[in-house]
Amino acid sequence: MKSALLTLLMLSGAWANAAEPANRRLNILFFTADDMNYDSSGAYGGPIKDLTPHLDRLAAEGLRFQYAYSTVAVCQPVRQGMQTGLYPHRSGSMGFFPIKPGVRTLNEQLRDAGYLISMFGKGPHHLPKEKFCVDVADDTISRHPSKLAEATRKFLKSARAQGRPFFHNVNCYDPHRPFIGIRGTNDLAGGEPPSRWIRPDEIGAVPGFLEDLPDIRRELAGYYTNVRRLDDAVGAVLQMLEEEGFAKNTLVMVYAGDHGMSFPFAKSNDYENSSRGALFIRWPGVTRPGSVDTHHLVSTLDFAPTLLDAARLPPLPGIDGRSFLPAVRGEPMEGWDRVFTFYNAAFGNNWLPMRSLRTRDRAYIWNAWSDGTREYHTENMAGLTWKAMVAAAATNPAVRARTDFYLRRVPEEFYNLTDDRCERRNLIGDPARQAEIESLRKALLALMRRTGDPFAEAFEHRERKDLVTEVLKRLKAEYEVKPKRDQAEP
Repeated sequence: MKSALLTLLMLSGAWANAAEPANRRLNILFFTADDMNYDSSGAYGGPIKDLTPHLDRLAAEGLRFQYAYSTVAVCQPVRQGMQTGLYPHRSGSMGFFPIKPGVRTLNEQLRDAGYLISMFGKGPHHLPKEKFCVDVADDTISRHPSKLAEATRKFLKSARAQGRPFFHNVNCYDPHRPFIGIRGTNDLAGGEPPSRWIRPDEIGAVPGFLEDLPDIRRELAGYYTNVRRLDDAVGAVLQMLEEEGFAKNTLVMVYAGDHGMSFPFAKSNDYENSSRGALFIRWPGVTRPGSVDTHHLVSTLDFAPTLLDAARLPPLPGIDGRSFLPAVRGEPMEGWDRVFTFYNAAFGNNWLPMRSLRTRDRAYIWNAWSDGTREYHTENMAGLTWKAMVAAAATNPAVRARTDFYLRRVPEEFYNLTDDRCERRNLIGDPARQAEIESLRKALLALMRRTGDPFAEAFEHRERKDLVTEVLKRLKAEYEVKPKRDQAEP
């Protein structure tokens, strides 16, 4: 009886909001970057002066979150998590796989409330397509700021003409590989020219999880040039919002990026620089200009419930994410002191299961795949950086230790982030840390059990490696299909 009453209230709420005049309903611009480290922009202390003027301006005009995390540090699973509010083992996003048929999405909820919905970029990473209810789509322009501006203007005019609120979802492929200029001075990496090219000597400091080597600086210069073009795209889209008269009645959320940069110890792992992102929110009349939230740890699972809450629409049923709308309004919330991050399968059904629990100053990681012999290999090792590290390892013992660790890891890692934000000193064996390590293990196991994580028993009995093998066998039988062409990483 209670569930029937709740369903009736949710439906009546949806109809009530759908019946509101379009000019009174909230418009939403949701903009994401692709493979961008949280600290690449100026607002987060980036290493290059004046690299991201539009993101920095957005931070000055609204709110930014100091601690925002991607639940899964790879493209399709994290984006489907943003849409569903579910952990990957609950939604079906265990890798580059479609979500389960019964899972409801943010776009479905917005469609039923009368929203006009776009998706520019990353369309192939939202499967099956019919679950994402897109009215206007284009996957060819997201490295082209001027084309994004033109498409945005057309979309906004269409929303006005139809008298409908809009959900404008712009997913820029920058700064995902390929990087600008790596193949020569005319190499634009599949897009239009950026407003600024970055030289290796402009990089103030190499990210602390990498080595300071010439070829790494060269590749970073390409990456940061892509970041500049991403910022150009943000500015172009926001300018259209202003010119078309929608800036004052639109909630702008920018997440940069969907996870960390495509370098070793970042993307496709469970590290701080794998999962942490830059989150900006500007909502005129609600967010305080120039404010910074340093208290709450939010995740990509929380995006859908927060946006639906802001739009006064019914929540998605039975999800894991929570609305952090009070924090957007500047109000404190209890119980937002930790996040859980996951990794399952990389592209091509490459299963590398990992689990992590993070607080502001501690991180615990379980590498289920690490058995002492298997080697880790993913897309983040393409390009110049990994080759440079391997070459340096031949004569530098410290770099050799770093590359050896990356390839094979250890089953468990624990880091004190207060003085080791880049997680270079694994303290898992420190006798003085065992009590807090065990506390984090128990919290992670409780979450895994509560949400039906297939690796829960294997984590509880970590000494039995055969359990991981058994789980992987079952998962491969359930999930593995030959990757479709439209599922490929760009």
